[in-house]
Amino acid sequence: MSVANAAATAAFIAPKPRASPSRARDRFRIRALRVIRGPLSAASALPIRFACLLVLCLLASFAPLPLVAAGAAPAAPQLHPRATSLTGAPQGPFVRNAAGAIWGFVPTGAVVSTDEGRTWETRPFLDAARFVSRPERAAHRTRTGVLVHAFLNDKERAFKWDDARGGPQEGCRLPVYLTRSTDDGATWSTPQLIQDGWCGAVRQIVELPTGRLVLISQLAQAHPARHVTLTHVSDDAGATWRAGEPIDLGAAGNYSTALKGIRGSTHGGAIEGTALVRTGGDVKLYLRTPLGGFFESTSRDGLKWTAPIPSPIEASDSPGMLARLASGRVVLVWNRFRDPVALTGRREQLSLAVSENEGVTWTIPHVIADHRTPAGAREGQHWISYPYLFEPSPGVLWISTMQGPLRIALRETDVRAPAPDAAPPRVRVLCLGDSITRGARPGVLAPATFPARVQAALRAAGLAVDVHNSGIGAERTDLALARLDRDVISQRPDIVTVMYGTNDSWVDTGKTASRLAPEVFTANLRTLVQRLRAAGSAVILMTPPRFAEENRRNGLDEDPNLRLAAYVAQIRTVARELDVPLVDHFAAWETAQQAGRRLQSWTTDGCHPNPDGHADLAPRIAAALTPLVRTATSHP
Repeated sequence: MSVANAAATAAFIAPKPRASPSRARDRFRIRALRVIRGPLSAASALPIRFACLLVLCLLASFAPLPLVAAGAAPAAPQLHPRATSLTGAPQGPFVRNAAGAIWGFVPTGAVVSTDEGRTWETRPFLDAARFVSRPERAAHRTRTGVLVHAFLNDKERAFKWDDARGGPQEGCRLPVYLTRSTDDGATWSTPQLIQDGWCGAVRQIVELPTGRLVLISQLAQAHPARHVTLTHVSDDAGATWRAGEPIDLGAAGNYSTALKGIRGSTHGGAIEGTALVRTGGDVKLYLRTPLGGFFESTSRDGLKWTAPIPSPIEASDSPGMLARLASGRVVLVWNRFRDPVALTGRREQLSLAVSENEGVTWTIPHVIADHRTPAGAREGQHWISYPYLFEPSPGVLWISTMQGPLRIALRETDVRAPAPDAAPPRVRVLCLGDSITRGARPGVLAPATFPARVQAALRAAGLAVDVHNSGIGAERTDLALARLDRDVISQRPDIVTVMYGTNDSWVDTGKTASRLAPEVFTANLRTLVQRLRAAGSAVILMTPPRFAEENRRNGLDEDPNLRLAAYVAQIRTVARELDVPLVDHFAAWETAQQAGRRLQSWTTDGCHPNPDGHADLAPRIAAALTPLVRTATSHP
């Protein structure tokens, strides 16, 4: 199928933003949202019902059925409703040369399509006696037109691993080679050795604004047995390379400290990274770990990296793929657990999310492929993982997997809006806030944050709900308002929790006043509630937790709780005046402290909750959400 045909098949009209009657109560809003996800005029009930019925009928008439590959067995993956199969396409990565041909790569060299993927021609260029490229590959076309291809040489593969003796043994090898073409693919250089030792995967090459290439690789290390991420950089379009500093979680990244239920011995560490060159020129790296989510690291030059820390993105011990689209938006494709509490379905679901702000926050993920393992079957036979993403034309996405294999096309517009409702529908809850909401930080993994805990609690109670984390570090209410349409309202959440005040009230060193005046903070909070309600979302306001005993003083050498208490009082006032449910963490932590609890034990630094602190926040939030979620669930 051509890309043009695939795009035409996948095209659809995104729903418009919703509106709600100005004085409707929150529960009525949720019921209305479940009737129709489109704008309604202020009319009588009968015309509204008739309009809803008409639109629903039209949608049912035109709704496309899920597609699977031609001739696929009944157990083929269930695809996104607007996905189309790329029949006969190879696995990524792909690059387009100057002549417009699309290049993919195979064990003997390349396959090339000159008709937008309808047909493929084999172009072997590797010496088969010396080189066989494994499917873990990377490719890139530089801005100067050089084609670069990195691969693992299966001809030299020698797996010698002994956990009892520290992991990789002498002679454990799967080396990294790289070949390049300076004439648009007509000829390729003899592969050069980039890295010896055991490398489990190379998956991506990115290019910095300076023209420097950065190859993301990894290397097995012993004592303790694990893998470290290594980057290699080239300043001459891939002719020569040098290694950067290793990114190493040490024993903390090994399976001995992994989430309960994750088992393994040879894949521990921070590995199989995917990189994004951000508009500021730095590189953001997401690393696979067995700890329930990606770790992230950044670099200005591709050689020296910040210490890896937990990201807020839950992931299932599988690699992801970041890509910047022609629109400037960023896409992440990756695996999540089907059940993040039971840790089941590790690689059965492939998800996709979009970022409008350089990967700071993400849209609510779409499940773009789902291959549920039948009872009694081996899960590995149903994996769809190790994704590659290619944009053959603006707004058209090719997604392929090494394990699967999956070959589909989607439009960018298919995945920017919220995913089509599942059956039964899931209630969408979005958590808006600062770094306390974001949660993930050194000592706090993504599954330990309160949004993840709340989702687990609500699902354990039998509720069909997705809880999405949209927290940003250092954010205030004015910054939240600036991104409200882009990051929150565009996702059409049913319920939004809002927690601010910690940064708004803070006094910086050398200043004499809070970052935002109390009256500005209060006005912003009212506006947040009003705009969310006008967009059709129910709102829950939350007070932030108190600072603990050993938190640093503010810029006036005050206990920061003194100012925060005044802002908390304003949150309570707005909740009362606007009839918004309130979750009062500040009062709960104050009561706990008065009863003898040392709040420091609930934080990482006197301010940000640690896993125990998040465990304290979550039940209060779940209790406030439960009646609203039940209302939404019982009134589809």
